[in-house]
Amino acid sequence: MIDTVFMTAVINPKRSRQFEQFFIESKTPLLLWTNGRGTASSDILDYLGIGESDREIVFTVLGQAKARRVLKSMDRKMQLYIPGNGLAFTVPLCSFAGKTALQQVCGESVERLEEESQASSEEEAQMDQYQYQLIVAIINRGYVDAAMDAAREASARGGTVIHALGTGNKHIEQFFGISIAQERDMIFIVSTTAAKDGIMKAIVAEMGKVTKSHAIVFSLPINDIVGLRLLEDSEPEVEEQDETPEA
Repeated sequence: MIDTVFMTAVINPKRSRQFEQFFIESKTPLLLWTNGRGTASSDILDYLGIGESDREIVFTVLGQAKARRVLKSMDRKMQLYIPGNGLAFTVPLCSFAGKTALQQVCGESVERLEEESQASSEEEAQMDQYQYQLIVAIINRGYVDAAMDAAREASARGGTVIHALGTGNKHIEQFFGISIAQERDMIFIVSTTAAKDGIMKAIVAEMGKVTKSHAIVFSLPINDIVGLRLLEDSEPEVEEQDETPEA
């Protein structure tokens, strides 16, 4: 298991150019930007010195060792310790569909990621204990329906789509031969751990690197969940049988 994380940063739109430059300097290859809006009251916003609730949200995938370095540097250089400047956090990945895609996203070789990985056998076992997982598929704009068709064929019940703008470090982009400075769609699918591999493989088989959609697919652990009724939880329907005795 390669120790990788899904990093999310919530930033003030007025500082987006500064954050973009920071990520370029830190050689973060894949960045997905989308818009958000805070829900805090105006009193809280005034107290924090924010003055507005509009936010930009940045997503990326990194090896955990590098993610720690990026977070530490971000806190210092972007002054996240000051209220209103933003926040960032990471979530461990459970799995990634394909080593080649993992290299492209993290901007590092699999060998280096394996060297830096601190994951133990106990941590791997803990990942396997999650009953549900969140599958994240990042694809070029316009291929959502095809991706969801493939996912449903593999037992997915549905998904949620977020539109984002992909940006990245030009050196990394040229080195790996992929274009990431374009519009992207992010599909979020909640699945059981048992069905996760089949859904991920189905999406990659139809929408992978050799296709125009260039899908990147990985999964995140879910601790608890409500509001999801799974097919396997439903009681099987009992077919009515003709009990008329034979003559």
